[in-house]
Amino acid sequence: MSATETLENSHLLVIQTLDDLPEAMWDMPGVSGDWSAKDIVAHLTSYELLLIDVLQAAKQGVQPSPYVLRWKSSQETFNTEAVEARRYHTAQQVMNEYQDAQVRVSSALAILTPELLDRKGTMPWLRDGEGSLADLIEVLGKHIQSHCEQIEQFRSANKASE
Repeated sequence: MSATETLENSHLLVIQTLDDLPEAMWDMPGVSGDWSAKDIVAHLTSYELLLIDVLQAAKQGVQPSPYVLRWKSSQETFNTEAVEARRYHTAQQVMNEYQDAQVRVSSALAILTPELLDRKGTMPWLRDGEGSLADLIEVLGKHIQSHCEQIEQFRSANKASE
Protein backbone atom coordinates (compact mmCIF):
# COMPACT_ATOMS: atom_id res chain seq x y z
CA MET A 1 0.00 0.00 0.00
CA SER A 2 1.33 3.45 -0.85
CA ALA A 3 1.93 6.16 1.75
CA THR A 4 -0.99 8.12 0.31
CA GLU A 5 -3.32 5.12 0.61
CA THR A 6 -2.14 4.46 4.16
CA LEU A 7 -2.96 8.02 5.19
CA GLU A 8 -6.28 8.09 3.37
CA ASN A 9 -7.36 4.80 4.96
CA SER A 10 -6.23 5.96 8.40
CA HIS A 11 -8.15 9.21 8.16
CA LEU A 12 -11.24 7.43 6.88
CA LEU A 13 -10.98 5.05 9.84
CA VAL A 14 -10.94 7.99 12.28
CA ILE A 15 -14.03 9.51 10.66
CA GLN A 16 -15.88 6.17 10.64
CA THR A 17 -14.90 5.35 14.22
CA LEU A 18 -16.17 8.68 15.52
CA ASP A 19 -19.27 8.82 13.33
CA ASP A 20 -22.34 9.36 15.49
CA LEU A 21 -20.37 9.23 18.74
CA PRO A 22 -22.83 10.64 21.26
CA GLU A 23 -21.88 14.08 22.53
CA ALA A 24 -21.75 12.85 26.12
CA MET A 25 -19.13 10.23 25.24
CA TRP A 26 -16.63 12.66 23.67
CA ASP A 27 -15.39 13.84 27.07
CA MET A 28 -15.72 10.59 29.02
CA PRO A 29 -12.30 9.45 30.28
CA GLY A 30 -11.17 5.88 29.93
CA VAL A 31 -10.67 5.43 26.20
CA SER A 32 -6.90 5.21 26.67
CA GLY A 33 -5.93 5.61 30.30
CA ASP A 34 -7.50 8.89 31.42
CA TRP A 35 -7.92 10.13 27.86
CA SER A 36 -11.35 10.64 26.31
CA ALA A 37 -12.22 10.29 22.62
CA LYS A 38 -11.70 14.06 22.32
CA ASP A 39 -8.26 13.71 23.89
CA ILE A 40 -7.39 10.95 21.42
CA VAL A 41 -8.37 13.20 18.50
CA ALA A 42 -6.32 16.05 20.01
CA HIS A 43 -3.39 13.64 20.27
CA LEU A 44 -3.84 12.45 16.68
CA THR A 45 -4.03 16.07 15.53
CA SER A 46 -0.63 16.74 17.07
CA TYR A 47 0.78 13.85 15.03
CA GLU A 48 -0.79 15.19 11.84
CA LEU A 49 0.88 18.55 12.52
CA LEU A 50 4.12 16.72 13.25
CA LEU A 51 3.89 14.86 9.95
CA ILE A 52 3.36 18.13 8.06
CA ASP A 53 6.61 19.47 9.53
CA VAL A 54 8.49 16.22 8.79
CA LEU A 55 7.30 16.14 5.17
CA GLN A 56 8.21 19.78 4.62
CA ALA A 57 11.67 19.32 6.20
CA ALA A 58 12.34 16.28 4.01
CA LYS A 59 11.20 18.07 0.85
CA GLN A 60 13.38 21.09 1.57
CA GLY A 61 16.28 19.05 2.92
CA VAL A 62 16.39 21.04 6.14
CA GLN A 63 16.58 20.19 9.81
CA PRO A 64 13.31 19.41 11.60
CA SER A 65 11.26 22.18 13.17
CA PRO A 66 11.26 22.93 16.92
CA TYR A 67 7.86 21.16 17.03
CA VAL A 68 9.43 17.95 15.71
CA LEU A 69 12.41 18.31 18.04
CA ARG A 70 10.03 18.63 21.02
CA TRP A 71 8.41 15.36 19.99
CA LYS A 72 11.80 13.72 19.49
CA SER A 73 13.08 14.80 22.91
CA SER A 74 10.08 13.43 24.85
CA GLN A 75 7.05 11.86 23.24
CA GLU A 76 5.33 11.60 26.61
CA THR A 77 5.68 15.35 27.25
CA PHE A 78 4.71 16.09 23.64
CA ASN A 79 1.56 13.97 23.99
CA THR A 80 0.58 15.52 27.32
CA GLU A 81 1.08 19.05 26.03
CA ALA A 82 -0.92 18.33 22.86
CA VAL A 83 -3.91 17.10 24.83
CA GLU A 84 -3.68 19.86 27.45
CA ALA A 85 -3.50 22.55 24.74
CA ARG A 86 -6.93 21.41 23.53
CA ARG A 87 -8.46 20.55 26.92
CA TYR A 88 -11.05 23.36 26.80
CA HIS A 89 -11.87 23.05 23.12
CA THR A 90 -15.17 21.52 22.14
CA ALA A 91 -15.22 18.13 20.45
CA GLN A 92 -16.23 19.89 17.23
CA GLN A 93 -13.27 22.29 17.44
CA VAL A 94 -10.86 19.40 18.01
CA MET A 95 -12.38 17.43 15.14
CA ASN A 96 -12.22 20.46 12.84
CA GLU A 97 -8.55 20.96 13.66
CA TYR A 98 -7.87 17.27 13.00
CA GLN A 99 -9.61 17.41 9.63
CA ASP A 100 -7.80 20.63 8.68
CA ALA A 101 -4.46 19.05 9.59
CA GLN A 102 -5.36 15.95 7.60
CA VAL A 103 -6.02 18.05 4.49
CA ARG A 104 -2.69 19.81 5.00
CA VAL A 105 -0.87 16.45 5.34
CA SER A 106 -2.48 15.21 2.13
CA SER A 107 -1.39 18.37 0.33
CA ALA A 108 2.17 18.12 1.67
CA LEU A 109 2.32 14.46 0.70
CA ALA A 110 0.95 15.06 -2.80
CA ILE A 111 3.94 17.19 -3.82
CA LEU A 112 6.53 14.59 -2.79
CA THR A 113 7.86 12.08 -5.28
CA PRO A 114 7.53 8.37 -4.59
CA GLU A 115 11.34 8.20 -4.71
CA LEU A 116 11.66 10.72 -1.88
CA LEU A 117 8.99 8.94 0.16
CA ASP A 118 10.80 5.61 -0.15
CA ARG A 119 14.36 6.93 0.21
CA LYS A 120 16.05 5.69 3.36
CA GLY A 121 17.90 8.24 5.47
CA THR A 122 15.72 11.28 4.74
CA MET A 123 15.26 11.72 8.48
CA PRO A 124 18.79 11.39 9.91
CA TRP A 125 17.58 12.95 13.17
CA LEU A 126 15.09 10.11 13.79
CA ARG A 127 16.30 7.02 15.66
CA ASP A 128 18.87 5.28 13.50
CA GLY A 129 18.30 7.63 10.57
CA GLU A 130 17.64 4.70 8.24
CA GLY A 131 13.88 4.94 7.97
CA SER A 132 11.99 6.47 5.08
CA LEU A 133 9.04 8.83 5.10
CA ALA A 134 6.89 5.94 3.88
CA ASP A 135 8.05 3.90 6.90
CA LEU A 136 7.09 6.73 9.24
CA ILE A 137 3.67 7.07 7.60
CA GLU A 138 3.10 3.33 7.99
CA VAL A 139 3.96 3.55 11.71
CA LEU A 140 1.61 6.51 12.11
CA GLY A 141 -1.12 4.60 10.26
CA LYS A 142 -0.80 1.75 12.77
CA HIS A 143 -0.82 4.31 15.59
CA ILE A 144 -4.11 5.73 14.33
CA GLN A 145 -5.58 2.25 13.92
CA SER A 146 -4.64 1.37 17.50
CA HIS A 147 -6.38 4.46 18.87
CA CYS A 148 -9.46 3.80 16.73
CA GLU A 149 -9.63 0.27 18.16
CA GLN A 150 -9.50 1.78 21.66
CA ILE A 151 -12.40 4.08 20.82
CA GLU A 152 -14.42 1.17 19.38
CA GLN A 153 -13.78 -0.91 22.53
CA PHE A 154 -14.78 2.05 24.68
CA ARG A 155 -18.00 2.49 22.71
CA SER A 156 -18.83 -1.18 23.08
CA ALA A 157 -18.15 -1.13 26.81
CA ASN A 158 -20.32 1.99 27.25
CA LYS A 159 -23.27 1.15 24.98
CA ALA A 160 -25.70 2.31 27.69
CA SER A 161 -24.33 5.87 27.31
CA GLU A 162 -25.14 5.90 23.61
